[in-house]
Amino acid sequence: MSGATALKEKRLDAEAHALWVAAGSPAGGPEAFREEALRQISEAETAVDEASAESFPASDPPAHTGITGPERA
Repeated sequence: MSGATALKEKRLDAEAHALWVAAGSPAGGPEAFREEALRQISEAETAVDEASAESFPASDPPAHTGITGPERA
């Protein structure tokens, strides 16, 4: 297992455990919450990807700042 895969599994296990505890630690253990944890993680990653895509390129200053020159009317 690669380092990245191991980290993803660790994150998934931790999220499933948190969901299991929040549900009152029912019989079946955290494994029963892995699918929901994976769905939540995927949704969060998608939201970050979309926000990043909308802000690209983040290094360019707005056209009306002093960095790019005076604002023109």
